[in-house]
Amino acid sequence: MHSSELYNLHLEIKELSSLSQELVEPSLVKFDITSVQYHALQLIVLNESIAVKDVSNHLKIKPAAGTALIDRLERKKLIERVHSEDDRRVVFIQSTEKGRETYHSIKKCVAKIFRDFYSVLNEEETERLKQIVGKLTEHVSSRIENKI
Repeated sequence: MHSSELYNLHLEIKELSSLSQELVEPSLVKFDITSVQYHALQLIVLNESIAVKDVSNHLKIKPAAGTALIDRLERKKLIERVHSEDDRRVVFIQSTEKGRETYHSIKKCVAKIFRDFYSVLNEEETERLKQIVGKLTEHVSSRIENKI
C-alpha cells in the first residue's frame, strides 16, 4: 500500500474515532459530565482509591489540570478526597455512591451505543478488528516508549 493510501486510512480511522465521540457526547451531556471527567471517574471507580497524581499520570494531563478536574468532580459530588492515615500530605480520591451510580449509568448508555456502532460487523470481523487495533496500539506504544 502506498504512503498516501496509508495516510488516507489513518484519516479514516481518526474520522471514525471522532464520529464515535459524537455519538457518546450526548449521553455525557445528560449526566453533566465531559469525556475527560468520565474517564477520570471510571479510573477512580475501578480503582476504588487512587492518588491524585495517578489520575493525572493515567490521563496524561499536568498535575494542575488533574487537580482542577478532581475539583470539578468533587463539586458534582461524584468523588471525595480522603487523606492517607500514614501521611496526611498524600490525598486519595474515592468515588461516592452518586459517582458509582453515575459511572454505571453512563457505562450502560455507552455500551448500548457501541453495540449499535459495531452491529454492522459480524463476530469474526469484530474479533479481527480487535486484533488489528490491538496490534497497532502495541506497536505504536512500544515506539513511543523507546523514544522516551
